[in-house]
Amino acid sequence: MATDADRPVARFLAPATVRLPYRPESVAAARRFVTAKFREWSLDDLMDDATVIVSELATNAVKTGCLTRMLVGVRRPSDRVVRILVGDGSRSMPVMVETGPGHTSGRGLAMVHKLTDGRWGVTPLPLGKVIHADLTASAPASR
Repeated sequence: MATDADRPVARFLAPATVRLPYRPESVAAARRFVTAKFREWSLDDLMDDATVIVSELATNAVKTGCLTRMLVGVRRPSDRVVRILVGDGSRSMPVMVETGPGHTSGRGLAMVHKLTDGRWGVTPLPLGKVIHADLTASAPASR
């Protein structure tokens, strides 16, 4: 019979989700939420990248103009993977665009792509979508 000591530590780290309104100030709330979870999980080395990622994804969700819901979540699918999720009620899929040096916007998904080494994606839902972005933890999850 397997004991708690035989199971990966990440299974003991509870996932967290928060529902936020579609307002610009929700981007800061999403950053605070992710920062708190990363501190709880002792992932300080990933915190800067995580806050940039959630900022970009939450900003995109706010810009959709959808008013149904925005969810921000953090998961540990394994000891080495930390997943940031942002869900919104828009069925419009994100598109990574090429921007020139003079553009002041449009770089968000390119930054997410770079920070995650391309480990991000979109899951369409009947009433919206969830974008996930995975970061690699350097140390196994702690309790």
